[in-house]
Amino acid sequence: MGGAVTIRNVEPADVAAVRALLVETWHATYDAVFGAEKVTAITDDWHSFARLTREISEPRAVVLLAELGGRIVATLAARSTEDEGLSLSRLYVLPEAQGRGIGRLLLDATLARFPGAKVVRLEVEPQNAPAIRFYEACGFTRLCGTVGCGGRADIPAVVMERQLTPPGS
Repeated sequence: MGGAVTIRNVEPADVAAVRALLVETWHATYDAVFGAEKVTAITDDWHSFARLTREISEPRAVVLLAELGGRIVATLAARSTEDEGLSLSRLYVLPEAQGRGIGRLLLDATLARFPGAKVVRLEVEPQNAPAIRFYEACGFTRLCGTVGCGGRADIPAVVMERQLTPPGS
């Protein structure tokens, strides 16, 4: 897998491939944490074809993908919030494409689409140490721990944020 990385909006024709990427990365990341059966249930809900299709048409949202060598290897979803912020709801890179800077490229492309955002927030499962390290390397700090990641009371989360403009600006 080589070549230049291309970042673009997810189109309706991409939804099945994006869903397959999400299912694969979720199982690779979370089967050891939650078990394969629970991961399947979560991905069937959060990453259903219908839900992903609705998400790409939301006016306050951006859903991007990254292609490498013509293959979709990563995806990101974010939406603007009422407080001039940005909520990052998803950033996943296929395991074999991790460590190549693709996640950072997706994050930077997203932030460029929301130039007025003052802060970006996200939730990450506390046992996902590689993701936490990635977000910290991208300038995020941990705010608190919580439950209810993605609206599910059975999934814990670490809330992280990154200031995009200096406080008081």
